[in-house]
Amino acid sequence: MAMISLKGHKLDSRDVRAFSILFLFFGCLAVLMGWVMSNHVAKADRVQQLQESRTCPGCDLDETELKQANLKQADLIDSTLRRADLRQANLEGANLTRAILSEADLNRAKLSGAVLDEAILNQANLAEAELNGASLSGAYLGDASLRQAVLVGADLSGSNLVRTNLHHASLRDADLGDVNLSRANLRSADLRRVDLGGADLDNALLTGANLTRATLPRTELNRARLMQSNLQEANFGNAQLQDADLSQADASRAYFGEANLQRVNLTQALLVGTILAKANLTQAKLVNANLSGANLRRADLTGSDLTGANLSGAKFCKTKMPDGSIDNRDCSTTNP
Repeated sequence: MAMISLKGHKLDSRDVRAFSILFLFFGCLAVLMGWVMSNHVAKADRVQQLQESRTCPGCDLDETELKQANLKQADLIDSTLRRADLRQANLEGANLTRAILSEADLNRAKLSGAVLDEAILNQANLAEAELNGASLSGAYLGDASLRQAVLVGADLSGSNLVRTNLHHASLRDADLGDVNLSRANLRSADLRRVDLGGADLDNALLTGANLTRATLPRTELNRARLMQSNLQEANFGNAQLQDADLSQADASRAYFGEANLQRVNLTQALLVGTILAKANLTQAKLVNANLSGANLRRADLTGSDLTGANLSGAKFCKTKMPDGSIDNRDCSTTNP
């Protein structure tokens, strides 16, 4: 075996190999530490640049501390802000198009008028944030928290809000067309006059939500829970509400024309003057529901439970009743 002499000590090839490995290890460690320090300094420079000029498109700002920062109208297009601390930051009118804000903390941040089109905000904290008039078209907000957030007049069309927490959020007059809100928490949310046309709300929680005059044509609401919600004058035309729970909901003067309400629970619901023409109400539970003045022309009530229901003034024409019989009592007063 080859031997090397070092100041009177003999080293064999295994010792040399061990020293070589240690030398390479510590060398790589030094390079890595240098890179980390360099990256940290560079990121600090970018943060300073952003705060001074409010422009940093495409910047790496992951895990940066920007609490209460004034970033009004900042240019942050294509920037990454993963796990960044933006609590109470002012981002009004900022451009965050395609920005990545995964797990970012935006609690109570001001984002009114901001552009977040196609931004990624999965698991982000936007609780109590202000997003009035903001644009989030095509954005991804899966598992994000928007609890008590204010999004009046915001554009969320085509966005993904699966499992998002919108408890007590204000979305009045917002555009939610074609959004994915499946399994979302919209309990007690203000959804007055929102556009939810074509949206996916399967298994969503909407207990106590206010959907007065909301537009929901072709919306998927299968197994959704809308107990005690306000649905007055809302448009549910052609909507899918199979197995949904609308018990004690107020759907007075709402439109459910051609909607699928199979096995829906409408126990003690207010359906005064509601249009249910051509609706599928097979096996629906309408126990103690108030259907006075409702339009049930051509509706299918096969197998439904009308125990204690108030049907005074309701209109029937070619209506299939629970026992399978056809009720034409009002055909002479309308064009069937």
